[in-house]
Amino acid sequence: MKRCSLFMSCGFSLVFALVLLSSCKNDVNDMLNDYNGHYEPATNMELIKNPGDAGFRQEDMLEPTYYASDEGSINVAAPYKCTSYTWNFYKVIEQKRGSESVIKSTLEDITANLDFYEESGTNKREFRVYVPLSRSSDEEKLIPGTYILHLTVIGNDGKEYKDWCAVVIYKHVYGHTDFFKED
Repeated sequence: MKRCSLFMSCGFSLVFALVLLSSCKNDVNDMLNDYNGHYEPATNMELIKNPGDAGFRQEDMLEPTYYASDEGSINVAAPYKCTSYTWNFYKVIEQKRGSESVIKSTLEDITANLDFYEESGTNKREFRVYVPLSRSSDEEKLIPGTYILHLTVIGNDGKEYKDWCAVVIYKHVYGHTDFFKED
């Protein structure tokens, strides 16, 4: 009886080893190519609509809201194939008058005080800013709050396209994150 169970367990192990070896005939590159074959590459320019292309909508250039930690970066990219790019970053200044229920907001352009990463900036396709070193003025760093980012591009058809978004900078606390809350 022991001989039979030993023979069966050896036989099972041998069959399992053969199945395992036959399933491992592909190398790592074959597995990666198989996995990636199920997805469309992000750089397939035939699928991406750029300013001036039929069906392009300027309000789709940016997402409505982006979030960045006060210890991180703001990373946003504009569409490809534009003649020029112009980014403006605004601080929202709210003005309350006494007990009035109306709140007036104005925008202050603080683009000049931002700390851009290499190969990005106000006239580049990418807008990449390092928040801890950037300032809203000479005396004040960027603080948690809501800001406005405005993009203007000249498309491949020579026309001007504009879009804007909110950028929420939140206070990062080790262990958890607190998003900015309005008063």
